[in-house]
Amino acid sequence: MSEKPTAEKPIALWAVPRSISTAFERYFVERGDFEVLHEPFGQSYYYSDERRSERYADEASPENGYDRVLEEVLRPREKRVFLKDMAYQAKPLIERDGQEFVSKFVNTFIVRDPKYVITSLAKMWPDFTLEEAGYDDVYKLFRMVVAGGEEAVVVDAMSFTEDPAGVMSRYCEKVGVPFEEGSLSWEERRVEQWESWDGWHEAAERSTGIKPATRKDPALSVELLEIYEACLPAYYKLAASAIPANITRR
Repeated sequence: MSEKPTAEKPIALWAVPRSISTAFERYFVERGDFEVLHEPFGQSYYYSDERRSERYADEASPENGYDRVLEEVLRPREKRVFLKDMAYQAKPLIERDGQEFVSKFVNTFIVRDPKYVITSLAKMWPDFTLEEAGYDDVYKLFRMVVAGGEEAVVVDAMSFTEDPAGVMSRYCEKVGVPFEEGSLSWEERRVEQWESWDGWHEAAERSTGIKPATRKDPALSVELLEIYEACLPAYYKLAASAIPANITRR
């Protein structure tokens, strides 16, 4: 299969969990000129016969296999695709196909200080794994993108909440799509794309736009502190490449 022109490739936002990535995704839902796919590879990681996690083993389904999901993501559509996913959930494809997988997307990233990520994730999954924290795999993918000669566009979640218009406009410029500031606000409603992860995105559904996130340091247990320290190196390296906020806009 010949490679798509860059302007037609799906834009992929590779995230760590609880990184305000769903609110970022909401902007593309509201635009209306993209078909938005929400964590398609999560179906393979958790719910397929090829699953890498036993968290939902009793709900596995063969149609969620990695190659089938990838084919569905890449099939021709009337609108360009924007997808948000976790790099760890696509790990089997990334490890198997390498740069061939990377080349199918315009690859972008969103990260957040791990102290906020892991405390929020622990409320949803008290038994989450280091892999599910997501930093190692998203950084490995970032390095692959850079090695392939592509600009790796990185968003820091806190900067995005402090200057949503500034960060999003730069993001849109870097991925080659027009910026629509009006899509940064919306009505409170259920979002169809998020129904398979019911309970995870209630705040994003109740929201009407992007609000500054708290910077109050959460308390970390001994176990979470160990995970936090393991995640920090990858976070710092990714954050160093992030689009800066211009807080004078506020």
